[in-house]
Amino acid sequence: MRRTEPEISWRYCDRIEEGVYPAFCRSACLYFDRQFKRWVCAVQFDILSDSLVDVVARLTWYLNLGSRIKPQAGRRTNYWKAWVIANGGPPKRTDRLSCRIFVRRHARVVVADTQRDFEQATTPVTVYSVVRSVIEWETGRRK
Repeated sequence: MRRTEPEISWRYCDRIEEGVYPAFCRSACLYFDRQFKRWVCAVQFDILSDSLVDVVARLTWYLNLGSRIKPQAGRRTNYWKAWVIANGGPPKRTDRLSCRIFVRRHARVVVADTQRDFEQATTPVTVYSVVRSVIEWETGRRK
């Protein structure tokens, strides 16, 4: 009987030059990050070439939503700021701040490299690109 080693999988993360890029938001989801014990909104972007046709990279924009029992977006959080910009104004009293507001929209984003790995160490081998912020939403502005 021959023993085989199990395959070890990993998730590839793109790395591109830092700068401002056109992008298309293909999805957004909320999840509880057990390592950091907090809620996170992960917004997935296809980073596009200047022709707006070719996908250069697939990067994620991480927005912290706190460590309470339920996700919380206070007025001083990056999520609140991002949501208000995507919405074209603050929420009405009955609005819920759904992450779906980001999905299927074009934007101009700032791409930068990660500064530290999961152990808070600065190692150039583990650096990858992420979306740091959205400069403007170019489609789907809602009022």
